[in-house]
Amino acid sequence: MTGEDKMNRIFMYIGVIVGLALGANLPVEAQKKSLDIEACTLWKRIDAPDISPTGRWVTYRISLMEYNPDNREEKPLHLFDSHTRKEILLDGDIERLEFYNKDQGAFYQQTDSGGVMKTILLSLPSGMKTEWKHQEDFHPVEGTPYSISVINVPKDTTNHVPAFNRLVIRHLKTEVAFHIDSIGYHTLYDGGRSILFIRKKSGGNELCYGPLAGPYKTLYQSSIKKEPSSYSFNEKEMTGEFSINDSLWYAFSLKKPGCNLFFDRKEIVLPDGMSIGRIDLSKSHNFLKLELRGSQQISRRREEPEKKPDKSFELELWTWNEMEVPTLQRGGRYRQDKSVTYIYDISSKKLTEVASSTVDLLLPSGAEKLDYVLYTDESPYKMQREWLDQLPFDVYSVNVHTGVKQLIGRSYRTTPKWSVNGKWAVMYDPIAQVWNKFDGATGKVVNISDAIGYPMFVESYDQPAPAPAYGIAGWTADGNHVFLYDAYDWWKVDLTGERQPECLTKGYGRKHGKSIRKMTSNIDKDVFQKDETVIVSLWDKNTMDEGVYQLDMKGRLKKLMEGPYTYNIYRFSDNHKYCVWNRQNITEFRDLWWSKADFSNPVRVTNVNPQQADYKWGTVKLVKWTNYENKENKGLLYLPEDYDPQKEYPVLVQFYETHSGELNIYHAPLLSSALGDPVYFASNGYIVFMPDVHFTVGTPGQSCYDAVVSGTKYLIEQGIAHPGKIGLQGHSWSGYQTSYLVTKTDIFTCANIAAPITDMVTGYLGIRNGSGLPRYFMYEETQSRMGKTLWEAKDKYLASSAILEADKIHTPLLILHNDEDEAVAYEQGRALYLAMRRLQRPAWLLNYKGEGHFVMGRGAQKDWTIRMMQFFDYYLKGTKEPRWMKEGIHLRERGIDQKYDLLEK
Repeated sequence: MTGEDKMNRIFMYIGVIVGLALGANLPVEAQKKSLDIEACTLWKRIDAPDISPTGRWVTYRISLMEYNPDNREEKPLHLFDSHTRKEILLDGDIERLEFYNKDQGAFYQQTDSGGVMKTILLSLPSGMKTEWKHQEDFHPVEGTPYSISVINVPKDTTNHVPAFNRLVIRHLKTEVAFHIDSIGYHTLYDGGRSILFIRKKSGGNELCYGPLAGPYKTLYQSSIKKEPSSYSFNEKEMTGEFSINDSLWYAFSLKKPGCNLFFDRKEIVLPDGMSIGRIDLSKSHNFLKLELRGSQQISRRREEPEKKPDKSFELELWTWNEMEVPTLQRGGRYRQDKSVTYIYDISSKKLTEVASSTVDLLLPSGAEKLDYVLYTDESPYKMQREWLDQLPFDVYSVNVHTGVKQLIGRSYRTTPKWSVNGKWAVMYDPIAQVWNKFDGATGKVVNISDAIGYPMFVESYDQPAPAPAYGIAGWTADGNHVFLYDAYDWWKVDLTGERQPECLTKGYGRKHGKSIRKMTSNIDKDVFQKDETVIVSLWDKNTMDEGVYQLDMKGRLKKLMEGPYTYNIYRFSDNHKYCVWNRQNITEFRDLWWSKADFSNPVRVTNVNPQQADYKWGTVKLVKWTNYENKENKGLLYLPEDYDPQKEYPVLVQFYETHSGELNIYHAPLLSSALGDPVYFASNGYIVFMPDVHFTVGTPGQSCYDAVVSGTKYLIEQGIAHPGKIGLQGHSWSGYQTSYLVTKTDIFTCANIAAPITDMVTGYLGIRNGSGLPRYFMYEETQSRMGKTLWEAKDKYLASSAILEADKIHTPLLILHNDEDEAVAYEQGRALYLAMRRLQRPAWLLNYKGEGHFVMGRGAQKDWTIRMMQFFDYYLKGTKEPRWMKEGIHLRERGIDQKYDLLEK
């Protein structure tokens, strides 16, 4: 019998006993089970939700949430009809399903039993299936009665006809087809009723256009072999352009059909020894961007023979001042072509160097007239990437007429963005914490956010790196205004400078404590017309409730739906009349909802996890208290479903950064990969407390103490928690904090510490096994929040290291750290165990061999979930001690005797 089989039998037995005990004491209608290992395997999720073009149909699949590699069960595709509220189920391994003919039909591909891929046409709403029998693929063109597809006609050796591509246009009802031979690049326009295409010919290709069913007219006939090969086309303007051999550039129009040569590359006088590597035409057709390379350098590189390394030994040399340590070095990164970027003004025929290959050029793509470009240069900071979270860069402007370069920003972290008209670039200066605009005509930089009067950076940011901006919400269609976020509202900033910034949302967000942000969906935009409406989220920072609103460009807000939920929009239909979305909170799973685009007349499409009603669940509430820094602190308190304030419950304190914003998040019961799930523990009779932790740079451990211990004592004062029944757990960053806490307080009865840093000194000097990146950056700029180097703050690094204070730990520890941890060195957790062993204090180290920062193997997750619960049950509920805690598991017993059984006291 394998270890896993034995484990399953034990839990089946325990489940039977518990079930009998419950059945003896509760009436049938009130019986509910506590969540267990089996329950964790039952929960399901929704995959690939979508909505049809007209909005009538919703499609989705259902999968087990807990991944099981042994599960080969097929996942049928569900088609939900919003008109009839009925479903069509499509079994088998179905490739992507697509709708056509205004949702009266759908098609998909499916492999039959013989391994042959077939295309199936589905008539809707009847669900009748037919097979597409024709040689070409099925690609219906919406708005037309045709399907079009390209097939390859093989070479005819008898008649000496070379192979070519044929566009087949087949009528869907009559199934009669006609075709265009030797077709190349092609585009449908006019609602699919017309076609623009390149016809390949031996002498030179031709550009043709006309109705889909013909006749076709020739717009351009080339005399150069294999050219043109492609084109760009603006359907709205009915204009386009193409190039011949990257030398001759033509513009064409279908409004007044014609084609004109507007530029010849031979006009460009290149610097000596340079050749064109790449050439791009601007949208305005006024200038070109060229990448030039040295001709001799290219030919020399091609002639160089490949050098073979000496494999008699391999030396890894670490040099103190090289650009990056060997764990980050990748060969391909050092073989980049050295090129220089130029701007060529077509009207003046002037070529100006603007940037080298070592920088990133930022061109205003919408500019009609070009005076300046920008580039970002990170080269001054490259060696610092190991101790900076994001590699900074300097920002330069370049006058395209004179080539003069000017430094306009230092140590930026986010790339400047050009307005849609290409006249201004908007840039966030992380040092000054302001938004600036760069004037593309004058080259001047002007502050545009001080006049707003509120901070435009994240005020609660508690990491050592510069605080980021709240961000850009979008732009007006004319490009003259940008919308910026503050903590609550949208601000409309006039880039012309004629008007002061105005609060588009009229201060509604700040007045009501609600953060107004654009919601992500398939129809969200960055550019807004005057009559545009935007779907936004209003998140209440006090209650954590969310609302979905409509915002227009006059700043008017219209509530669409609101409540104690977190909302997510999957997709709007192509006609923007309907949408599919979900909502969630502590008791409501993320099921699919269908509604009109304004979220009226909602219909619940799925009920994926009805088994939840069979299990004890939990409730959650937001709690507030004053911490030891004399600041308001928030946290979440999860209570058992049948919570009785007159009873004493075991309390589990767990945390990771902040949690109060997760008040309305649904927790599906899953096997644990690190920390225990709060609902799983609440279902099993625990109170779970998840306090927010905000940090003071330089003293992260003390910040955690001030928040977590103060919050725990608050629960004791309120009669919610009771000394002797309070456990603690943390993983990774909160694993560090948990190890720190148990050196400073004995308030916790026991603690689970997973993947922790226990020694700040060796942690700072470590390398992440996954990325190969030294860990300096985590301490100097990000999560570990020391804010200084080890040598600038020796005392703080030592004071923050739990391992040096291990002799003060009197709390029994369950330590989880796996030997293949790619983020935190396994030796960190093992060192804490060894310290506890030497001090002869109760501690267990669990290393799931081959697992990483999280426990991902299904068997290992089951085992960890069991042992974690048994550990807390023993210390907090007073259950019998599991045999593994008493006896350990010897090498010869691994996988044979898991020792889950409980010992007699």
